Amino acid sequence: MAIRVLKVHHANIRLQTQEQAADFYGRVLGLQRDPSMPFEQRRVIWWNTADGSQLHTPIGEAVNTMPSGQPIGDHFALAVEDVEEAKRTLQAEGIAFDEQVLPGRGLQLFVHDPAGNLVELQQAR
Repeated sequence: MAIRVLKVHHANIRLQTQEQAADFYGRVLGLQRDPSMPFEQRRVIWWNTADGSQLHTPIGEAVNTMPSGQPIGDHFALAVEDVEEAKRTLQAEGIAFDEQVLPGRGLQLFVHDPAGNLVELQQAR
């Protein structure tokens, strides 16, 4: 059974400085910072869009990692109807993935598409 994707949840794009992010995404594009992710916690700024999706702008060279140790670099995230069903589908298809649970955010699955692009799947809220 195919995974049911409901919307793009967020895109993750690395910048070198907070000032770059604030100037372009805040001043030029007019996006509002999401206060639920303090910058100091993960060195990333979350920007909210009018439709509820987000743009995440991690700052600098440091990257977070998945449980396997793979870096979580630039990627996009899709909100799926049922993340547990998505996990079962990936397993049935023999597609390798990483999973992690973030407090307050739930289960996240990370999978590479055939071209090597990183895709995150998470439960729609």
